[in-house]
Amino acid sequence: MSFRKSNIFPLLLGSICSLYANNKPNVVFIFADDLGYGEIEVLDPKYAKIPTPHLNRLANEGQTYTDAHTSSSVCTPSRYSLLTGRYNWRTRLQTFVLGEGDAPLISPERKTLGHLFREQDYHTAIFGKWHLGLTYQVPNNGNTKRKKLLDGFLLSKAPVGAKVMGGPISRGFDSYYGFNHARSMSSVIENDRIIEEINPVEMLPNLTSAISEYIDQKAEDSKNGKPFFIYFPQNSPHSPLVPSKTFKGSTKLGDYADYVTQTDASVGVVLDALTRNRIRENTLVIFSSDNGSFHLSSQTQKRAPTHRPSGPYRGKKGNLWEGGHRVPFILSWPGVVKAGSKCDQLICLTDMMRTFSDFFSVDLPDNVAEDSISFLPSIYDHTISKVRKNIIHHDIKGYFSIRDGNWKLLLKKLGNSSVQLYNLDKDIGERTNMAGKRPDVLKKLTQLLKSQVEQGRSTPGLTQKNDVPVNIWKDRK
Repeated sequence: MSFRKSNIFPLLLGSICSLYANNKPNVVFIFADDLGYGEIEVLDPKYAKIPTPHLNRLANEGQTYTDAHTSSSVCTPSRYSLLTGRYNWRTRLQTFVLGEGDAPLISPERKTLGHLFREQDYHTAIFGKWHLGLTYQVPNNGNTKRKKLLDGFLLSKAPVGAKVMGGPISRGFDSYYGFNHARSMSSVIENDRIIEEINPVEMLPNLTSAISEYIDQKAEDSKNGKPFFIYFPQNSPHSPLVPSKTFKGSTKLGDYADYVTQTDASVGVVLDALTRNRIRENTLVIFSSDNGSFHLSSQTQKRAPTHRPSGPYRGKKGNLWEGGHRVPFILSWPGVVKAGSKCDQLICLTDMMRTFSDFFSVDLPDNVAEDSISFLPSIYDHTISKVRKNIIHHDIKGYFSIRDGNWKLLLKKLGNSSVQLYNLDKDIGERTNMAGKRPDVLKKLTQLLKSQVEQGRSTPGLTQKNDVPVNIWKDRK
């Protein structure tokens, strides 16, 4: 009898989850900023030219998901979807990203991954970039018209001592050390206060050291049934390109490549901290990226022409093409996840919420994780029973795309065509527009997109409301 097709698998999976419910693993989610699929050597071995030994090691120890996607091809929206399990375009943010001092995008009532883990008695910590909106309360009515201390500093609107409102610790996290977004990277936030101002070149080393120290402090607790969940949204290799002295010039391929290598080394420090504290075996580590690579990656291509930041995929950050939202996704858990394995099943980062709720055997209400589908069985090298068949994407200007099976529809003009339709099975590079030849597919996908928008969800359950009216035709009324 085939174990994959056996009816006993759901029962066995439940037993596995129950076993770990009494000795829950630590979970570390590392989220690179603007790292393309082809930037990691092991994912594009014939072409990748930037050394990434630690991510190669992580992939060799665990499982690579080859068809993993963000819901958006830019920063704020993809982070919203990751933490909530809900498509970003259901919110007020219909284009671009949030700015400095913008109100929080995640409503106070919205359940996040932080809440989910905290309810399971995890200590939840975030180190790094938030970029989901927060506001400041300036002490003594201080002046918010800020000047740069020195060239290269990127300061927030508020000075040291300002209180942060609507940030991570109000959205499910017990502790926070990091910064709001790239344009205010110099202003360091700890929990709900700006505590100091540093040069951006210090940010990634400081974050990495802080996580290493945190793991040292929490290791014994985790061995005694008090696990931790770390969300590590790195500031790299997003601009400003600020590789530290140790890495600058190390690749001979420019600052961008040096910064990618430093990003990789940061992952290595986290893995070493887990190993040093003898908790690697009971820690599930996931690495991914918030979207595809940015145009700065072309710096590497000038010196190494065969290097492909997006791998075999068309486009980069901000695009609806695959290179904008198909991202690296590596999951490692020694002794549980099969080493060196691959999963070709379609997944979205919105799926994290439902996957871990299934892991903890937690039922989610209808108004939580409306666009999240569990891929839990794949972690144990088993076929996913409730597979994700379709996915909706959003780009920097608010244009929509939907994929169903191998067909992908982009509601965005290209040349003389008002829409684009590609068969990814035959045309992974998205070069042959089939919109004029397959009107049946075009109609089917358009109707599916409209339905999922109008229902306020893409999963089974009661109809929900979007936060604002949503127009799938960006250029039409």
